[in-house]
Amino acid sequence: MSNARCAWSTRVVATTILLTAAACDPAEIHTLHTLDTDSTGVPVVTAVAPLWQPGNAWTVDAEPLVEIGTVSGALEYQFGDVAAAVRLSNGDIVVADRGASELRSYDAAGRFQWRAGRFGQGPGEFESLDFLGTIAGDSLVTYDEWLLRVQLFDPDGRMARSFDLRPQRFDSDRAESMSSPEDVSVPDKAVGIVGRQLIVRFFEVGDRRTSGVVRQGDDRVVAVALGDGSAAGLIVVGGEESLLRGGRSQGLYAFGNMPEFGAAADRVAVIDTEAYVVRVLSPADATIERIVRRDVEPRETTDALFEEHLAGILDLIGSVPPEEVDRVERMWRGYPRAPVLPVLRAVHVDTTGHLWLQPYYVAGAQPPPFEIHAPDGTWLGSVSVPPGRRRAFIQYQAPYMEIGEDYILGVWTDELDVQYVRMYRINK
Repeated sequence: MSNARCAWSTRVVATTILLTAAACDPAEIHTLHTLDTDSTGVPVVTAVAPLWQPGNAWTVDAEPLVEIGTVSGALEYQFGDVAAAVRLSNGDIVVADRGASELRSYDAAGRFQWRAGRFGQGPGEFESLDFLGTIAGDSLVTYDEWLLRVQLFDPDGRMARSFDLRPQRFDSDRAESMSSPEDVSVPDKAVGIVGRQLIVRFFEVGDRRTSGVVRQGDDRVVAVALGDGSAAGLIVVGGEESLLRGGRSQGLYAFGNMPEFGAAADRVAVIDTEAYVVRVLSPADATIERIVRRDVEPRETTDALFEEHLAGILDLIGSVPPEEVDRVERMWRGYPRAPVLPVLRAVHVDTTGHLWLQPYYVAGAQPPPFEIHAPDGTWLGSVSVPPGRRRAFIQYQAPYMEIGEDYILGVWTDELDVQYVRMYRINK
């Protein structure tokens, strides 16, 4: 990139400067971000303006490099419920189809090669194939949420070994007012892979019920060593917002905030959807390396936005009997609503350590572009992906999207809701 940059300090805040010329001409200076530290000494990067200028931003091709899937035809190209797709070092693509309880391998051109797995509880079988990732050497790592089981396969689909995750107690790392040594953490959702560690979301089952809008239980991010299955807690964050009265849930709290996580490239990213703030953690020692933020005001929850959201939810539930659609609509109309929308919806980490932040959008809207931050927190700008990427009402239930150095690999659907695994080129 041809833009030169320089920096100076004012008071105790360091300000990164983008120059449009080689010299620091004050008339041509644009503030990119401020750099401060919090009370514990963690660097806090507050983004002010994007680095990219017109003409030098990343783009994603409109047409895929590879597309795998079909409406009809050979069964090996039909997908029931794709949980993830990953690319191996030789260009092969392996797909985890939760609907078929199997892994399927395709070459770099999308031609079917092999399948492995089936429904069951035996070795190499799955009851709920919910995650697929890779480690060095192209070994495949799967996670089954129903069986709480991790299985490792070689690049040809032969199972190598497996181990189970178990509910367990971790040392409390929260403030004394929030800690409860009797809490049990239960494995929930695999987030990603960092090195030879599987990053897993655990949820806390300690009873801390009360009244009002509360975080109903906490989420704990855990690094599970793929060598011996040992688990180390990284951070505890508040769980999904709920509305309680007299210790009883009032149903879903519409537009409530919740944490989301991403992991790759030796880092774990943690967001709470209520603000544009990312905590970037090192799984090696659970330290927070930096906090990346922007000042973004949440939007007010209007009736029009709720109606758009509800229409999108009814569209997501698919082909169900009319009476079920009516039941879901009545249920949602009875839920209390948060006064403002969440700010963020999801965070992804690509293989080069960049953060891909998804601004919040209601279920009936088209997703906005991703906001990209460099590994040091610099806000680069926005990147749009082709429309039709498969979504879910709860973001962490959406298919895993792999973002490489120059590609995006994920799941897209057509107007008939047929699923396709597609890989698109990122132009940098």
